[in-house]
Amino acid sequence: MAEEEKIEQVVKITIFTPLIYVAVMVTAFVVFSVQYKRHRLRKLVQMESLFGHNYTVDLYLALKDKYYNKSLPKQERPPEKAVKAALMRRAVEAIRRTLKLKENNSVFDKLYQDGLIGDDIFKQFELQNKMQQLELNEIVTECQQFSKEWPEKFFPVVREICFNEALRRRLSSFDARSEKLVEMWGYYVDKTESDKPQKEEKVKAAKEIKAQ
Repeated sequence: MAEEEKIEQVVKITIFTPLIYVAVMVTAFVVFSVQYKRHRLRKLVQMESLFGHNYTVDLYLALKDKYYNKSLPKQERPPEKAVKAALMRRAVEAIRRTLKLKENNSVFDKLYQDGLIGDDIFKQFELQNKMQQLELNEIVTECQQFSKEWPEKFFPVVREICFNEALRRRLSSFDARSEKLVEMWGYYVDKTESDKPQKEEKVKAAKEIKAQ
């Protein structure tokens, strides 16, 4: 009986095998990264702004499109001052929102650390900060289209307008609050005056009972 010969099978690995493996892994990683970024971007786009829709941007873009539309007659195109005024309104709203976010930055951090708000709300707050920074950068670019030196004069004026409007809102809220207080105290005064005869009658009746 012949002895069975054991044949050792040797798997030959070429130099291209590790390269192919690395290429497959890199391709899979790139595809996963792209899909993940698209998913995150889709979620970020679906997030609503904390301040609601910014109509000052719509107004400026509408006036800007008409201003640069050479096919329109000159009388139908808005003047340059109107476009600049719309850009200033847009900048005022951008600064107002930026200051509001800075005021509430520590509040959101504290709420998130204490677990009182979820990841979605905190990410929405962070996204709003990034969007406001992009908005300010875009406003600077728009200013430079009119004049390279204009941003230096533009933003101090816009900040002053923003602060004046904030002060005006505070004063208006004080006036409204004072009117409510006047109405409330007037109501209590009237009620107190109307209760006086009843109290006097009760006191008089009590004195008569004691006299008997």
